Amino acid sequence: MVLYVRPNDLLPIGTFPVVKIIAIGTLIAFFLESILARTALVMPPLFRYLLGLSAFMILSIPFGLDAAASYAAVTDGFLKVILIFIVIINTVRSFARIRIVIEVMVLSGALVAVATLLGYLAGRNIVEGLRASGGVGGIFGNPNDLALAMNMLVPLAVGTYFLRTNAILRSLYAACAVLFVTIVVLTHSRAGFLTLIVVMSLLLVRLGPRHRTVWGAGAVIATTLMVASPGTFWSRILTLFAGSAGGDLSAAESATARWGLIRRSLEVAGTNPIRWLFGVGVENFHIVSDRELVNHNAYLQVFNEAGVVAFVCYVAFLVGAVRITARVRRQCERGRSHRRVWVSAVSLEACLVAYLVGSFFASVAFLWYVYYPAGFAVCLQQVVRKVRPAVAKSEAAPRVWYLRRVQH
Repeated sequence: MVLYVRPNDLLPIGTFPVVKIIAIGTLIAFFLESILARTALVMPPLFRYLLGLSAFMILSIPFGLDAAASYAAVTDGFLKVILIFIVIINTVRSFARIRIVIEVMVLSGALVAVATLLGYLAGRNIVEGLRASGGVGGIFGNPNDLALAMNMLVPLAVGTYFLRTNAILRSLYAACAVLFVTIVVLTHSRAGFLTLIVVMSLLLVRLGPRHRTVWGAGAVIATTLMVASPGTFWSRILTLFAGSAGGDLSAAESATARWGLIRRSLEVAGTNPIRWLFGVGVENFHIVSDRELVNHNAYLQVFNEAGVVAFVCYVAFLVGAVRITARVRRQCERGRSHRRVWVSAVSLEACLVAYLVGSFFASVAFLWYVYYPAGFAVCLQQVVRKVRPAVAKSEAAPRVWYLRRVQH
């Protein structure tokens, strides 16, 4: 909640370190409880990939072009992500807890979306004359990053809608999903639009066969998107396919600049073995980039700033997270008793796919975006491993009454 709502931006508390106090307090409580209860920490393969990525990020610091900036980025940013990932996979031990933390994430994101929408309608938080930025600061201040965050929340809101039975709560989460889609449109983000199409298509394919209403909802959202979206949105989207024809020149220039950054990212490593193995240092790519620009691609960001081994660990982490959700989805798609777990697996899978697509256009590899849903995927896998043997045994019991009597 603190991560999304950003109390320092909304409350008159200045730079009071409320986030650090909550985070450090949580970590102290967690490790004390683990020591006193003598519980072993959960260390799944996904966490080992994360440790490998972290190790090469740390090793890249002394080889970086600006070691001080790399050190600050790793210690003040990414290490927090690792610690919270540990807390998530070791404390969210039941399906009820998974559902609660996902709902908190959706509702916290909805607060950001509401603040963004109100600011946009009032003429605030607008960049480049037409693009909405976040109602709070930090990573939400960039329209592309804001669109990625909203796209990742869409499937979580849809999944929560199907997990709830109360009509009021279902209406609330349906409204959250529509709100997230609206913010994506208002950001005028081409990467956000492509990601939204992929996410909506995946949800239709996964949920459509079981929930026919999904097709109707998808058709309504698509029609509304076509009719109600401002003309400037479609002018910008057209630059994906026709350069500056049909779109504004600045958007076409932006697309050309991104291709130039991809070429520059490949040139930076060159034939230098140190740059291939350790990169140029975390948050240092802008030093050797064109016009001080970042990669605008999370995969190249990891390769350029932390090296090829870190890149392999990063890709293995992403693929592993998606495979976990896909495996749980396949295991639970046939049983009625597993419907809620199946819906959660589908929503987390779509959330992770949204990151896989959207992060191809944003330098967000070392931010928290993907690590929270990946942690929830690990938790879901652990819950299924605990309950599935008992459920499978009960489902395998003979259904004929006289065989049941003999067996008992």
